Amino acid sequence: LADTLCEWTSQLTCELGKCARYPTEKCCDHDDGCHWDLNAQPPVCKEKYCPKTYPTAATQAQCDADGKCMWDSGKLACVDKDCGKLAKCPCRAQADCFWDAALGKCTDVKFAECPTMDVVVLMDGSGSMDAWFGNHPHGFYGLIEIMRDWVKTLPLTGEKAGTSTGPGPATGGLRLGFIQFSGQNPWWFSKGKSEAIQAPAGV
Repeated sequence: LADTLCEWTSQLTCELGKCARYPTEKCCDHDDGCHWDLNAQPPVCKEKYCPKTYPTAATQAQCDADGKCMWDSGKLACVDKDCGKLAKCPCRAQADCFWDAALGKCTDVKFAECPTMDVVVLMDGSGSMDAWFGNHPHGFYGLIEIMRDWVKTLPLTGEKAGTSTGPGPATGGLRLGFIQFSGQNPWWFSKGKSEAIQAPAGV
């Protein structure tokens, strides 16, 4: 059980996890039944709770009764609950969802009646980012991994960069901007010298 790639089965055997074959977050997230677990050290690909716990149509009622899950009639599968996909009555039946009558949509209660906001995230662009970041060999890898996990929970508007909100009604969504900053000649304290640094290829 100490091995994050393995799991204990109902047949009382230890086996490689169903999603453990995906070595990276990108590959893992392409499988609807898997998610990249940042709580594991180092992070690994694991099965999502809802499809693993309620794997068949016979468990639809139990899926809908579980506060973490909802039955997706399009996929015919139990998936993680997404307030934004719920209609008015099912939305109001969920304690952690909120029906916004003004916008005519369901949203996570954490973002209930929040105004439209633009959020700018400043990321360190100095040489220190080229050092280890927790279990990551490069600071940018660790930072972007955390940002991706956070962004998945936000009610984004889906608008492209540079789009003006205009004088229309608030949509209650978020727009994000990411800016890397550093001086022209950043100082790398760990090496005692100045050195410009850029994000590695593919980040």
